[in-house]
Amino acid sequence: MNVTETLRRRWLWFAGALVALLAASVLVAALAGVFDSSDAEPERPRASAAVVTPSPEPPPADVVIDTTMTMPYSEVWNPPDGGENFWQVVDPENGYPEDGGTDYILAHACEDQGCAGDQIRTLQAGDELTYRGEPYVVEEKLEIAKTEIADQDIWTHDPARLVVITCILDPDTGEYHENDIIVATRAA
Repeated sequence: MNVTETLRRRWLWFAGALVALLAASVLVAALAGVFDSSDAEPERPRASAAVVTPSPEPPPADVVIDTTMTMPYSEVWNPPDGGENFWQVVDPENGYPEDGGTDYILAHACEDQGCAGDQIRTLQAGDELTYRGEPYVVEEKLEIAKTEIADQDIWTHDPARLVVITCILDPDTGEYHENDIIVATRAA
């Protein structure tokens, strides 16, 4: 083998190694993000794309209790349904007249917000609701442990007063250990 042929072979090896090294460097740089540019223009919407603007949230629906089912007094107030109704405690022998005193209304509140009591739970003092066609104003909202309900100052009768009781779901445990109590008075 002569000197020229040896130099040519070394040159090919050198050129091949240089190309491989350059290709590897470009690949490493690309993986490292060297070629990414934060100055790149953001993609513009195409002329045919519709621009959608979100509509404002509708105002909350008025709370209306038109009809109630009746249930007798019991130690544990648990309306006998899946949450679709409001229940008035009517038991004259135990001090809960249907008319002429405070109406005690019960309703379930549910995790999926699909129960009658869910709207009641949104009420705060000063809010209005309609009960059997009459306007009422919320005077007080209490959040109490179920074990403390008997100790509350809600048990005297006033024909212009409404007391609505719902459960409060604990989202962490899925249990109901507290009640919301809404005390409302007929608006003048």
